[in-house]
Amino acid sequence: MTTLGKNVTITWLGHGTFHMTTPEGKGILIDPWIEGNPSCPDALKAQACDQLAAIFVTHAHFDHVGDLVEIAQQTGAPVFCQYDLVPYFENQNITGEQLVGFNKGGTVSVADLRATMTNAVHSSTTFEEGSIIGLGTAAGFVFRFSNDFTIYFTGDTCVTMDMQIIADLYKPDLTILPIGDHFTMDPRQAGYAMKLIRSPYVIPCHFGTFEILTGTPEQLVEACKEFGVETQVIALKPGESVS
Repeated sequence: MTTLGKNVTITWLGHGTFHMTTPEGKGILIDPWIEGNPSCPDALKAQACDQLAAIFVTHAHFDHVGDLVEIAQQTGAPVFCQYDLVPYFENQNITGEQLVGFNKGGTVSVADLRATMTNAVHSSTTFEEGSIIGLGTAAGFVFRFSNDFTIYFTGDTCVTMDMQIIADLYKPDLTILPIGDHFTMDPRQAGYAMKLIRSPYVIPCHFGTFEILTGTPEQLVEACKEFGVETQVIALKPGESVS
């Protein structure tokens, strides 16, 4: 386990799914795709719901919400998502009392942290009865913990100049971003993203789950060097944690 010394533990459950533990010991789950996630270690599947205080959703693709309904029903944890997703999730039998819809630029407080929704350049759809259904737009989050440790979770996105604004406003200590290519930015774009974000640590994700997601942490390291970015790449394996 790598230590950053801020009493926040981040566990990569594979693909775009993460579990975070706050300094107060509360669990935060982001983009819950666990049972069908080929990267998620079996030993961690049950632990993902331990002490769960909140669930955050970046967008509606199956590989980010595949287990949302079951986990929300099992734990009763509040679900924080874009406002446009609320009616859909209500129809999937998540109670309205659990759903907290907000939008980009907005901030919510839960489990001793503040979360601000940010822009992400991506799509947000589901596939039902032979049709694609549009569900809001993709987003990311800036998480600010009680000890002022700040994480920028970009969500599925390409590089965008909005990242420079987020860097100026929130000065994130750690960034979590995708590097797989094809559906998100590739490692070189991610390296340029880190030039804009300027956080001292970065955790890559959304790679290696499928053959088409070809980006690697090693390529991200080289891209950071290309763009003169002084940031430490924390290359977790699914199931590993940093705290």
